[in-house]
Amino acid sequence: MCADQYALGLLPRENLLGISKRSRHTDSYFQQRAAGVPQRPLSLETLLMLKPDAVIRTWGGDLKLLSGLEARGIKIIQINEVSDFSQAGDEVVRVGEMLGVPQAGRSQRQAMQKALKGAEATGKGRRVLYYTPSAWSAGPETWVGEIFKTLGFTMASEQASYHYLSPEVFIRQSADVYALGFYADAYAMRRVPGRHPLVRKKLETAKAAGKQITVPSAVLACSAWYGAFELKGMASQLK
Repeated sequence: MCADQYALGLLPRENLLGISKRSRHTDSYFQQRAAGVPQRPLSLETLLMLKPDAVIRTWGGDLKLLSGLEARGIKIIQINEVSDFSQAGDEVVRVGEMLGVPQAGRSQRQAMQKALKGAEATGKGRRVLYYTPSAWSAGPETWVGEIFKTLGFTMASEQASYHYLSPEVFIRQSADVYALGFYADAYAMRRVPGRHPLVRKKLETAKAAGKQITVPSAVLACSAWYGAFELKGMASQLK
């Protein structure tokens, strides 16, 4: 799905032979652009039948599939993981160049940089605690940390990476703002720690006080340049 975002965000529709079956999922940032573009099964036979010039991938496809494509001269464009907006801008430019649409990549980076300049330092002087239904939180050295650092927040977590935060620990934590990830996903909310009554009560209290942010799932599902486009909307959720 993360590779889909580069294809949909950079290429003209007529250049798209196919995208993945997750391209229209709610976690897909460009899901509306995916309408009408064929969704293809991930198999060597299907890809060879389509005769593409290039295949964009993150982690999908086994070694046999990849070696089969390379043996037939089909370019494989590997999307790199990014952890901050500077890397995200460089990555979309690099992929645009490899796809033969360098101006599209540069244009997206410019749009990202403009969005970053327009993002208000809403969180200046405030600590934010990130939480998901499965009880995962995040520290400063993560994509989530980059998002909130850009908005001026300090991460409440002292652990640098992603980590499990049980309901018992969560309800004893204090923060100025609580940021929720994937809470709008009904599937993710089934039988999970984030449904604990005391957790929900704490979050409802924070929301009533204007101290809660819901992070769009598409911004979290893939770390990429377009995350900057949602910063202003996230900041506007706070009182």
